[in-house]
Amino acid sequence: MNLSSAELLAFVLAETERARAEGDRELLAAALFQTAMLYQQQGNAMKAIAPFQELLAVQESAQDRQGMIATLLFLGELYRRQGGWHQALGLYDRARTLQEAANDRSGVAATLGSIGVTYEGMEMWEEALNAYQHSLTIKESLGDTRGAAFIWNNIGNIHAKRRQSEEAFDAYRKSLAIQESAGDRLGQSITLANLAALHQHREEWNKASNRYRESLSLIGEEDHQRRAATLNGLGFVLKKAGHLEEAMAAYQEALLLLEAAGDLLRSSVILHNMALIHEEQKEWREALRLMEQVIAIDKRIGHPDLKQDMEVFRRIRSRLDAERDARQ
Repeated sequence: MNLSSAELLAFVLAETERARAEGDRELLAAALFQTAMLYQQQGNAMKAIAPFQELLAVQESAQDRQGMIATLLFLGELYRRQGGWHQALGLYDRARTLQEAANDRSGVAATLGSIGVTYEGMEMWEEALNAYQHSLTIKESLGDTRGAAFIWNNIGNIHAKRRQSEEAFDAYRKSLAIQESAGDRLGQSITLANLAALHQHREEWNKASNRYRESLSLIGEEDHQRRAATLNGLGFVLKKAGHLEEAMAAYQEALLLLEAAGDLLRSSVILHNMALIHEEQKEWREALRLMEQVIAIDKRIGHPDLKQDMEVFRRIRSRLDAERDARQ
């Protein structure tokens, strides 16, 4: 019998209450973990915090250090994704302390990476770099080449955000060299896209488009989201380089992928970009048709850009009216 998500949650909550009543600590831990994961799957990340916190207390009472580490990391990730930076750092630090006590150097390196990501979110660049460098040192000493490449990529991201282009290029190239040696196609695609974005910020449109194309060639056909994001970047730089037909083709391919995935938010971004190309080509009616779709999505999902998109629509409409009036 297949249960709906709501029915499964109700069943697990009942199991949780039964475990509490019977004092069955093992069953309680399992039920609390399931509850937290179900809340996350339903998109209720904040509701997942309470069962994780109770699970942590159960694990502490049982002196289950490995279980505690996993739960602390789950909680840290939850808080980080919700912008609870300080709570996340506290949880990651607790996990790292337990990992160091267990001499789990690989775990320590991974947690330091999460700490770096958190500091990056807080725009505390030096602290993020310190965490990444510490993680990198451990990963390199363990021979974790793919992990080291990932950290080099993160270091490159920080330098890029700080407009330190040469340092960013250096970090990305180190990451890419490791990924190429390891045959890590996914890693290469991510780093190449980051290099493309860096060229994009420097308005080096042809170099950016070449890097986006290289990245795209390494992304699996099944990875719709990543392909769509790369195609969107490619479309942008092609438009800037004046290759409007190629830009439109990239956007159209991205839109098909996003619509198939039911991703309304990102679809609206692509539609908006396509409308701007039609506006640049003075194809007012097609631009208006696309902006109508953007506005419909904005209203449906409550997008904060609705007002701005309405202004774009009015601007294009006024240009259509002006052209029509000039012909009369």
